[in-house]
Amino acid sequence: MGKLTDKVVIITGASGGIGTATAALFSREGAKLVLVGRDEERLRQAAEGCDSARTRTVVADVRTAEDTKRYVDAAVQAFGGVDVLFANAGSEGMVTPIADLDVAVLDDLHAIHVRGAFLGIQKVIPHMRERGGGSIVVTSSTAAINSFPGCAAYATSKAAVLALVRTAAAELAPVNIRVNAMVPGGVDNRMMYAFTEQMAPGHAEALRAGYQQMIPARRVATNEEMAKLALFLASDDSSYCHGASFVADGGLTIV
Repeated sequence: MGKLTDKVVIITGASGGIGTATAALFSREGAKLVLVGRDEERLRQAAEGCDSARTRTVVADVRTAEDTKRYVDAAVQAFGGVDVLFANAGSEGMVTPIADLDVAVLDDLHAIHVRGAFLGIQKVIPHMRERGGGSIVVTSSTAAINSFPGCAAYATSKAAVLALVRTAAAELAPVNIRVNAMVPGGVDNRMMYAFTEQMAPGHAEALRAGYQQMIPARRVATNEEMAKLALFLASDDSSYCHGASFVADGGLTIV
């Protein structure tokens, strides 16, 4: 049996690099999946790596309570409940100094990362209570620990995610709902490329090479490595983990 056999799992941001890799791994581990994202075509592509009989897709915007309720309801209607929420939806926004940052960019990233995770947690609680417990995994970032110039909107939203995880864990541990954070460093996917292109237009490749030399492991992560961490947190392997922040950054934040 797989580690998630017959578990009903919602993945937001399912069409991104980490989301797609996690969906494929969770499917191989026996999960019943509801994949959530804003791009219908990219969601369809993500679903191609999963068992079609055990996978549904929902086009939704995690920033709204209405769409959040709709994707949670879709999981309940299709599979009878919710056991796991992987609140992974995210955006890099704009790399801009604080003096020049449009507050709308700040508000949007907080809406995606913080409000999106908050709404997801809020809407799955009653369904997880009915199942006798569950696991909630939220994606943060090492930018919440070691930020860099121009990253105020992204870093502050990811730091707020860690506070949300700790608060939710304290509230929900007594009812056997575990809440933990994944804290990735650089990952070889679209978001990292978008960040470096903004930070060093025309020189992004050199910036990425220099960044990797700063990492003790001398490389960035793969999406599949992040998916394996998500599996640990989603499964019963992490049954005594509540309110923790699991850093996976090749050692970047220890130097």
